[in-house]
Amino acid sequence: MTPRPDDQARAELRNLVGQASKRREEERERVETEFWQEIDRLQKRYHGAQQDVADALGVKRNQVLRQTKRYGSADQDPAADNG
Repeated sequence: MTPRPDDQARAELRNLVGQASKRREEERERVETEFWQEIDRLQKRYHGAQQDVADALGVKRNQVLRQTKRYGSADQDPAADNG
């Protein structure tokens, strides 16, 4: 059986869990951004591709439009917005 934790051990554990949670959220945001930027590129392949993308994802075309706008164009450099 492991020893009972003291207040310092509990505080350290909460801090480490918080750090792990923050990394997870950052990665989730990065992956979502990459995904929707790729979808943005794919929907521009041919006339009507946006509807085909929406059908493949099982969502409405309007949701594809909203998400690609939310996560930025694939041609847009996020670092350029910091100036």
